[in-house]
Amino acid sequence: MANEAEYAHYTGQIATAVIEAHATLRSVTYALGDDQIGRMLDSRSEDLATLRRGVDGLAAAEQTVQRAEGAAVAQAEAGLVHTLAAYQGDVEAQSARIGTVQRELGEQRTGTNQQDRHCLQASSQAIESALKNLERIEHLPDRATTDVAKLRSGVEYLKKVVDDVDSRVERMTEQLSGGRQAAYRFHTATPRELQPSADLGRTIGRMEDSIADTRDHARRLHDALGKNSEGFKAVAEFSVEVANGALAEKQHADQEAEQLADAVRAGVNPTARADQHPVAQHAESDLSRRLNGPAHEGGLNL
Repeated sequence: MANEAEYAHYTGQIATAVIEAHATLRSVTYALGDDQIGRMLDSRSEDLATLRRGVDGLAAAEQTVQRAEGAAVAQAEAGLVHTLAAYQGDVEAQSARIGTVQRELGEQRTGTNQQDRHCLQASSQAIESALKNLERIEHLPDRATTDVAKLRSGVEYLKKVVDDVDSRVERMTEQLSGGRQAAYRFHTATPRELQPSADLGRTIGRMEDSIADTRDHARRLHDALGKNSEGFKAVAEFSVEVANGALAEKQHADQEAEQLADAVRAGVNPTARADQHPVAQHAESDLSRRLNGPAHEGGLNL
């Protein structure tokens, strides 16, 4: 076909992008599980449940002010302000801990640094490039095959999944922001701007609601990713299969070209079949190693 090198190059890049996307989805699935972000959110809920006891403490301080008379009023008010400031500090601290969860979610989207390829946005960009490479393949002579069509279907499926997961993780971050905004309004307000015990209770409630909504969202997304993991694996395996086939085809074409060149240089016809020596088996492709470690008999195992 005379386009073996291009075909091998493009399919290799596609397989690399798909492998990275598959690894990203596995990483996100793990991060959203009960042992990771789920545990962090559960801990924040427990902390807020403990903090809620402060509502009664503030209410008692308010009642002390209401009952105070004469010179005792100033002392009671000072005690209320002091108690309120302590709980404002506690709310601020809890908000910062929720921010840690937000950063963890953000890293699933954007990575820990610019070179991090196992994050949702980097995977989306890589798959977008893979789709462009598929278009280039489809314009090569005799390459718009059934396998290429199947590969396109799989890559488009992964693109949709990665973008949907990215959007849902972003929404989780926004849900937590709602609780943190309520916390900010409480811990930055002056005593005169607050109904201390009532506002503390409302603030904790909004923070608890944002955590509960995020926890539920994370659990449902984790379960959905786990349920579809075999589909992601199948796309990755097939992309490597196509890339390995293209590489073998290119190597065969290179071998034939080399034999022809040797024959031309020697000024004779190519070596007779009976005198040809078998070519050593090609080494396992780098893609297969990345997908599965060393090759195992019986197929790939992501």
